[in-house]
Amino acid sequence: MLFTSYKYAVFVALAFCAYYLAARLSRGRRLQNLALLFLSFGFYALWDLRWCLLLGGVIVSGFLGGALLERALARRRLILLGVLLVDLGCLGAFKYFGFFAESFSALLRSAGLHADWVTLNLVLPVGISYYVFQNLSYVIDVYRRDMPATRGVVEYATALSFFPQLLAGPITRPRDLLPQLFQHRAFDDARARDGLRQVLWGLTKKMLIADNIGAQVDYAWGNISRLDGVSLVTAAILYSIQIYCDFSGYADIAIGTAKLFNLRLSKNFDYPYFSVSVRMFWRRWHITLASWMRDYVYIPLGGSRVGAWRQAFNLLATFILVGLWHGADWTFLVWGSLHGSYLVVESRLRSRGPPTGSERWRPTAGVVAGVVVFVLVTFAWVFFRAPSLASAFEYLAQVVRVPFGAIDYARYAPTLGLSAALLIYEWFTRRWEHGLSLERFPMPVRWGAYLAICMALLLFANLGGRQGIYVQF
Repeated sequence: MLFTSYKYAVFVALAFCAYYLAARLSRGRRLQNLALLFLSFGFYALWDLRWCLLLGGVIVSGFLGGALLERALARRRLILLGVLLVDLGCLGAFKYFGFFAESFSALLRSAGLHADWVTLNLVLPVGISYYVFQNLSYVIDVYRRDMPATRGVVEYATALSFFPQLLAGPITRPRDLLPQLFQHRAFDDARARDGLRQVLWGLTKKMLIADNIGAQVDYAWGNISRLDGVSLVTAAILYSIQIYCDFSGYADIAIGTAKLFNLRLSKNFDYPYFSVSVRMFWRRWHITLASWMRDYVYIPLGGSRVGAWRQAFNLLATFILVGLWHGADWTFLVWGSLHGSYLVVESRLRSRGPPTGSERWRPTAGVVAGVVVFVLVTFAWVFFRAPSLASAFEYLAQVVRVPFGAIDYARYAPTLGLSAALLIYEWFTRRWEHGLSLERFPMPVRWGAYLAICMALLLFANLGGRQGIYVQF
């Protein structure tokens, strides 16, 4: 059930009614949370009923692990290790087994051996990377005594299974969501209306911009040898906009939906393409994953409190894991390594000059820095988008080999214009919580904008046509 399908709208409407009916029937929060838990598992079951067993197992491992860590005075590290092995074992089995099994099968086939028994063809459960990381953050926080273990099994299960964040995050940590679930939540009219606006803005970015751009990007990757360098570079730029609108659109829909239930999910994007450094980019792109990796990988490795070479290793190791989080493929490994390398070079430049990660730039220098960062990020996206390393290198080689050709460049004008319009609009609205925070404007202006967007969605969007890019992770 994709966020862009009419089925999701119907589900949210029914869940909304059931949720507030439960709130009305009960003065406490327990029935309300039970309703939300039942609805969330029902949502997941609509994808695949078997995945609910996996989600339930992860929830049990985290809740019991936290309870044991709270009571144990000794062997706490052993308990933590047990939860890590269980959760990361589940994640590895579903997400990475196929990659290693296929590689091993290819090796055996090259030796003339039959190896079909190696491949299990495991299907990757939707959202597994998100709720496993949420679960691990809770257990590690309890282990560090940064938060007490919760005694509310219903609340904990609801925090991990809350349906808007199941598909593509954000990775809202239990320490942020649990306190909200221990409160009775009455309907908040202002927050609900803002949630609907944010959902509409997310649909705009995903269905009107990302999906229309996606068709041209797919064409470019399917016809690399027929296109020239200008066309391929243009497609790479368009993909940068596509993945941003696709992923941030899904995040807006998730956060907006949560507001309908008077719950707050973590912010996941903060206008990343206006960054003047790669460091700033990662403070604004997929914020919940970047902060998770910082707190549970980079800082425990020593962070920046060590020597230059060790810091470089910490950065590279962290971003290699960021790449592998997206999937077991050499393309993701190269993408993560590129960003890690960018940050290593940037940290060395920062140590020898003014702070490149700050906002203190002269206007011209800031524009130049922003363009450089966008180019570096776009180059890395080529590997992220490529179906294989061979395709990525073929793509880059074709750019150099045939820089210009007899191609109809006008075909890119509509999507380039749409992308430019989005960036200009976001520049002027960068202080807003989201692109449709229009409550300060008169009612005719607000409703004129809402109706125009709804008409555009009906005319130019395909309901449920394209799955979100980050749903597969």
